[in-house]
Amino acid sequence: MSNRLYATLAIVAVFAVGAWILVRPPELAESAAPAKAGPSGLRAMSVAPSKLGAASVLAIDPRNLGKNGMPAPRRTLFNEFLKSKNYKALYDRLKNSPEGKTAEGEYVMYQILARCATVTDRTGRQPQQRATDQKREDFIASIPESDPQRDKRIAAFDDVTANRCAGMEDVKVTQADLNKLLSDAAAAGDAKAQALSIEQSQWAQRRAAGADGNWGRGSVTLSDAQVTQLRQIASSGDGEAMVIAGRVMAQNWHDYQVQIGDSGQPAENRALNQAFQLLACDYGYPCDDSNPRIQAACAYQGHCNAQNLADYIYYYGASPNDSQLMSQYESILRNAVQTNNWSQVQVVRGQPDPVLPNPPPRFFPPGP
Repeated sequence: MSNRLYATLAIVAVFAVGAWILVRPPELAESAAPAKAGPSGLRAMSVAPSKLGAASVLAIDPRNLGKNGMPAPRRTLFNEFLKSKNYKALYDRLKNSPEGKTAEGEYVMYQILARCATVTDRTGRQPQQRATDQKREDFIASIPESDPQRDKRIAAFDDVTANRCAGMEDVKVTQADLNKLLSDAAAAGDAKAQALSIEQSQWAQRRAAGADGNWGRGSVTLSDAQVTQLRQIASSGDGEAMVIAGRVMAQNWHDYQVQIGDSGQPAENRALNQAFQLLACDYGYPCDDSNPRIQAACAYQGHCNAQNLADYIYYYGASPNDSQLMSQYESILRNAVQTNNWSQVQVVRGQPDPVLPNPPPRFFPPGP
């Protein structure tokens, strides 16, 4: 009799456990995404350096995202330059004017002349030439009529390839005068000019050491003084300066490794670079849908649904792993910029140089 009772109780217990398994609430991992998905939600999560779940990234659909959470670009002379469709009007306004003699004015003049003027003794790379009308016809012919992004792609192509230098064909400048504009802007305290000066110096050294095809990989590096200066530049609150400083710090230099966070893990360069770009958006860098990176991706790849740079990077420009890292890096970088305490972004020496399958990206800033 007792055996039957025990058996009955055991059966009841099994059914009770099974019923609880069916009706219990799901267990959520600590890194589960909040109800608000998308880059704006992800950016809110970056306050703490927690790990971002891959499912959160894969759930993003930029078609459902707007411009919420993306600060408006700051009203600065440089941002006006970035938005300009024709540089001549801005050049005429700044030339021989008090505004053009400010630190930022000299930097904008440098950028305009580097892109548009004929440098009579240019020592650096020639700027990219705009597309011809024939290339536009070829581009349009390459897009199927059935492509739902066709109109957006054509509009983006026209924006990317627009001749912003129209009317400046007869403007000439010497390389020395061009260099002086940049150095004067840097000396006057423009953080963008200071960052670009460091970048140009490093790439000049790499080109000079690149005869053996190694691009100075075994010799060229950032000095400790340059690292300190780049940190100060990034802490300036200038969005463009932050972008350039991040680009330089995220390069592969000889005997140089960025370690980030409490664990001292080596930073992955692409994620670090993009984290700096995302942070710059919060400091007034133009990151709306007119951003050149977004426009180029729409034109040439058909990636036209991004509403802002965060949308584009998280949905199109990063793997789930990179998105996790960017979320963590951005939080750490934001704290470093706000407090000027870079103890969690350390540069260490004596580590093996990374083994790269290809040379570093062929990026040539304007100038020498």
